[in-house]
Amino acid sequence: MKPAAFEYRRPTTIAAALDDLALDAGARVLAGGQSLVPLLNLRLATPSVLVDINRVAGLDEIAERDGRVHIGATARQAVVLSSDLVRTRVPLVAAALARVAHPQVRARGTVVGNLCHHDPASEMPAVALALDAEFAVVAPDGSPSSVPAADFFLDSFAVAVPAGGLVTGVSFPVAPPGTGAGFYEIARKAKDFALIAAAAQLTVAAGTVTEARVAVTGLGHRPLRMTAAEQSLTGGPSTAEAVRDAARLARGEVLAAVNTRSPAAYRSRVLPVVVCRALTSALAQLEPTP
Repeated sequence: MKPAAFEYRRPTTIAAALDDLALDAGARVLAGGQSLVPLLNLRLATPSVLVDINRVAGLDEIAERDGRVHIGATARQAVVLSSDLVRTRVPLVAAALARVAHPQVRARGTVVGNLCHHDPASEMPAVALALDAEFAVVAPDGSPSSVPAADFFLDSFAVAVPAGGLVTGVSFPVAPPGTGAGFYEIARKAKDFALIAAAAQLTVAAGTVTEARVAVTGLGHRPLRMTAAEQSLTGGPSTAEAVRDAARLARGEVLAAVNTRSPAAYRSRVLPVVVCRALTSALAQLEPTP
């Protein structure tokens, strides 16, 4: 199928992009297009205005500032995945991105676009929640704000961006020394959307877990933080037994309607296993410091 007719705009500044988005309440932003273009072709999305932000200078940056790694709205997934800065400073982002789609999709798709699309079966929202990511959002009047991941994901395919607003980037805190990251998912086939997935990061000093971060996607309309598992690990030994004990505490409401490809009972049953495997992978990556 072909998309419905729309007006195509290609601004070169954020201010111009906001002006273009103000042309119609249903205007949509195009960055990588790997989610939006199929929706256009199927006419599941029929915006009257399409605002392509790929010519806006600076939105493709990947940089470290103030203890955080900032990823711009047009930075391609493949570029982010191959970045030494990302792999060394925010290893959980790299671990999850390696599971996202196929290389051809990652060559065009963007990290920020993936997060803003917020498919409840997508891998990256769990990473954003686990790491307390912050989204740089510009309101229609041009005023900037920072929205934490805990407040950003509202519902399936819905995020906290005002109509006519623009997400210009996302930032993740730099992993402390002695940190290991792990990501594990169950999918029906390789590179498919996850039926259920877990993102985990552990920081260890002198054999003790000083920080644990765990979040899961595929349970409900938003990613879910596994706080009981995190609390169980924090302050305890960095051992396989401690990881298994913590994973058994993984709990959360599982909604059948979110993922019709797998029963809610199945996802509930395998939740502790998925969390355990993500934590075990993080444990294996650890480079403890004294």
